[in-house]
Amino acid sequence: MKALLFGLLLLLPAATWAWDDGRLSMPLRVNGLTIPYPVFSIFIMPGSNILVEFDNSAQRPLLRQDGAALEPGDGPLVAPAVHGHSVLEVENRETGEIARLKVFTLLPATRVDASGILNGYRIGAYPVTPLRGEAIYLPPEGFVELTQELAELQLSPNFRLGQFAAKQASDYPKYLVLRASLLLKLENILRALNAAGHRTPRLEIMSGYRTPFYNKAIGNVAYSRHLWGGAADLYIDVDPEDGIMDDLNGDGVFDRADAQWLAEFINGMSQRGAFGRRIGGLGVYGGNSAHGPFVHVDVRGTRARWCPGGVSSEAALSFAAL
Repeated sequence: MKALLFGLLLLLPAATWAWDDGRLSMPLRVNGLTIPYPVFSIFIMPGSNILVEFDNSAQRPLLRQDGAALEPGDGPLVAPAVHGHSVLEVENRETGEIARLKVFTLLPATRVDASGILNGYRIGAYPVTPLRGEAIYLPPEGFVELTQELAELQLSPNFRLGQFAAKQASDYPKYLVLRASLLLKLENILRALNAAGHRTPRLEIMSGYRTPFYNKAIGNVAYSRHLWGGAADLYIDVDPEDGIMDDLNGDGVFDRADAQWLAEFINGMSQRGAFGRRIGGLGVYGGNSAHGPFVHVDVRGTRARWCPGGVSSEAALSFAAL
């Protein structure tokens, strides 16, 4: 086994926000996660194994780090022992396609001090007891370090690192948690919208990761999936670009009904099995003085549906776990 070496990462220019539908002819499988995109990101702890294969294929990929070939030998690659990020190029021997896998090695959560501070950034305290004893509510093991220079770093074809940072006021570096499964779900939603004829070059992420500190400050519930990097509050803002949800249902009004339209579209995807193990929560929210209407999606692994002011008839849901 060889250690995956860190290299210089060339930052991409600022996004033009044209929808990118690029896909691999043969998806990658990285640590069991199927990835159909030529650019994607994984988030792992220092020293963790990285097993890279092609889906439904016996062939072994060619691996390059900073232009130098890597020979994984008989076992997986091993992530570096220190936090940071690097790019692993994976070439399909049959097609010649090259995928760029961004490997983020996390800063261990043990570096958060007793007051909830990580390198000057306030994280706060995660709940001591997991909700219902479920492992998905255990405190995260580590955090992605976000510098100002990395805000526009491309994580997947249509999403960038800075979009998922907590909205709390702070200097850099910032820290966040993000699940690769959430990226896959968001890319899936964006692709489905465009395939259905709804021109959507991007999804606006109103809220991605939240630190426990920030989540408490805004009065949200303690077990919000945002704290574990597995949730996003989103809306579509294309025509006009004015910071609020577009008139998606075509009634000439920009209101909660547009968020309901988007939620119904996503729910239809879910009913058709589009998300597989990435099934999760789906909620509808209207606008107020601080924001416009939006939709919440997450990848908790179980189905949940709700809307403020009344639980959906599809499922009863405890608001302790939004």
